[in-house]
Amino acid sequence: MGKRWMLVLVGALCAAAQAEPDVAARHDQGYIVVTPGGPQDGGDFGPGTAGTHTSGIQEALNAAKEQRRDVYIAGGAMPKAFANGAVYFIQETLRVPWFQDFRLDGGEYVIQYVPQTGDAVVFDSLMSCRIKLGLIVAQTDGAVIHLKPETKGPDNFAVVTASVFEFNAAVGGGKVFPEVGNKGRGIGLWLDGAAGPILNNRITLVEPIACDKAVYATGPVLNNSMQFTFTHLSNTALDLGSEPGSNFQRNRVSASMDSQGIAGAVGAVIGGENNLFDLDFSPGDKGVNIRFAANAKANRVTALNLPGKIENLAETPTNLVMANSGPGFSVDTQPVPDSDATLVNRQPFVVEAMFIEAGEVKAWSLITSAGTGEQAFAGPVHAGQAIRLEPGDSLRLEYGKAPTWRWRALR
Repeated sequence: MGKRWMLVLVGALCAAAQAEPDVAARHDQGYIVVTPGGPQDGGDFGPGTAGTHTSGIQEALNAAKEQRRDVYIAGGAMPKAFANGAVYFIQETLRVPWFQDFRLDGGEYVIQYVPQTGDAVVFDSLMSCRIKLGLIVAQTDGAVIHLKPETKGPDNFAVVTASVFEFNAAVGGGKVFPEVGNKGRGIGLWLDGAAGPILNNRITLVEPIACDKAVYATGPVLNNSMQFTFTHLSNTALDLGSEPGSNFQRNRVSASMDSQGIAGAVGAVIGGENNLFDLDFSPGDKGVNIRFAANAKANRVTALNLPGKIENLAETPTNLVMANSGPGFSVDTQPVPDSDATLVNRQPFVVEAMFIEAGEVKAWSLITSAGTGEQAFAGPVHAGQAIRLEPGDSLRLEYGKAPTWRWRALR
């Protein structure tokens, strides 16, 4: 029995060695390696790189660009709770130049941005790349991570596209534990398509924390899949496409949000159109969970729960919210319109207009928000009848005596 278990153990150790080769092996495989004590500890670059202001990481990226190689940043676990593991201090903005078919990989580590202003890590144009960074700490008024394509790559486009991003955490300039008067600072992840679009990517940021805006999207940001697993202690968790002129479309966004007591915090500010959101709000967030910006239309939100409020500023009222525990009869009942006048459902819910008293309705019409036309009915309504209205649908009643109704939001 002892020999059998010995063989199993040896096999497991061999498998682990194959899954996580050492620094030298990664170097042989074509990686440029950054190490916590490099180059003295065997890495190509590190804090000991002559003249570096970025613990050797910028120099490694520049060399990778010139030599057409990938980069691996070595990590290392904390020796005990709240003691530093592998930490790379950067004194200036780390700039990832445009790449195509490039991989930035690594273990688990911390990048500590020392200045109090400016961006910590900025990405230029990327195409068909795979990016993995660890925990990035930046007590700054700028962005912790800034995707900002500006340089035209080999296809003559300034763009971030067809790439995969994985970030452990983006820590902004606020405090990382709940306390009275806490406020976030800076931007956790800024998707900035002003000079070139950000499209067709998969983006995962596990923990944006202690920011003014945890995730911020401006300019063309199109057809991306995004996941923000634990968005907390920020003034605004998501602000996506709300700026005038932004083009935020066809994105799929999954996020869990918890303000952890920050006064006046907002969950998701939603702009743009035709986006899918899967959102979870902390039960303690009784403030504004969702704010639809003026330019928001045809967005669909599935909410695991909805403990707070919805602010609907949308000029085109076609955004839809579906919550596990919907508002039901707590949704505002709109007054019955004047005879032959049109009433628009401006609620971000599918509602039933439930007739309590029939009045003297002679005819009524339903006009769809999708622009597919109008259906007229040459007859009365009756008590107990319910007319279903999608967001943006319109209803017109022709009557001698007005009916009475109550609205109910459907899930």
